[in-house]
Amino acid sequence: MSQHDRLIDSQESSADRATDSTFLGGIEFLTGPGATLGSFLLVVGIVTCVFIALFQFTLPAPVSDLLTVGVVLVTALSAGFAAALEKLGYFGREQETTASATSSDHRPAAKPWVPTEKSSAPLPPIINFDAELRAFADMYDGDLPRPFDPFIEDYLRLKTNTENRATIASDLRADLNPVGTLFEVGSEGDRLCEELSDRLFRYISTRTHLRLDRVAFYDEAGEETTVTALDDQLGRVTVAIANDGELADVEAVVTLYDGAGSAIASRTCDAGRIKPGARMTLSTDIFVPADTADADTTLRLSAPDGATADA
Repeated sequence: MSQHDRLIDSQESSADRATDSTFLGGIEFLTGPGATLGSFLLVVGIVTCVFIALFQFTLPAPVSDLLTVGVVLVTALSAGFAAALEKLGYFGREQETTASATSSDHRPAAKPWVPTEKSSAPLPPIINFDAELRAFADMYDGDLPRPFDPFIEDYLRLKTNTENRATIASDLRADLNPVGTLFEVGSEGDRLCEELSDRLFRYISTRTHLRLDRVAFYDEAGEETTVTALDDQLGRVTVAIANDGELADVEAVVTLYDGAGSAIASRTCDAGRIKPGARMTLSTDIFVPADTADADTTLRLSAPDGATADA
């Protein structure tokens, strides 16, 4: 078949489809939108029964019989009409369109910063930027502009890599430069960029991101008190630790000092391994000498071989 013949066939096919569509759309006033074969036949059957009963119980023979035969013939024609519509694909057309539209309406929003090919490794809170990226996406109705592409790409690397995150974080900080040019100084987008840059800098420049949320001393009765009030007594100290950085083995060291600033006693609490974003509360007994004037608590990293380093 030549190209000319195919073109003619295609035009004729398109014309036929257009005619069918116009015809099928024009009979909706009879069936209503979204009709099915079953519902159409059910309505025809109900109407047939109603008219037969009406004619048989209200009219004398042979008029009732003639009208009943007429109703049966109309019912047969309606059944043939329904079969023709079914063959043309009229029934169920509306449901398919509605189902397609519903599926499209409920399609989840795109989140390009979520890994799809590799499993994601937990990010420390200080470099977890999911909330900020959602805020950026909301500013652009879910479609982030091209200057975000390098940042998203490196952020995915950060999520799926646990060995060289400091290097990737440096790349991310550089990726923020083109992003920052999209926003006016002082705008919400500019503020978010500054916050991300600051958090990346702190992650790169600081070895750990452990912090003490609270240190408290208690007497033997369980009442909170000051360390100096525990004069020559056995008390209890509680230390709350938060890890904003990577997975770490942590020790908390409580050191007691006299009036001259010399260390006179200390107590070490092993917190064990603290996951990124986790918080832990340690509690241990501590004897406070009579000349204690002050106390200080520091966090140390405890390596598997027993070596320690100040956090």
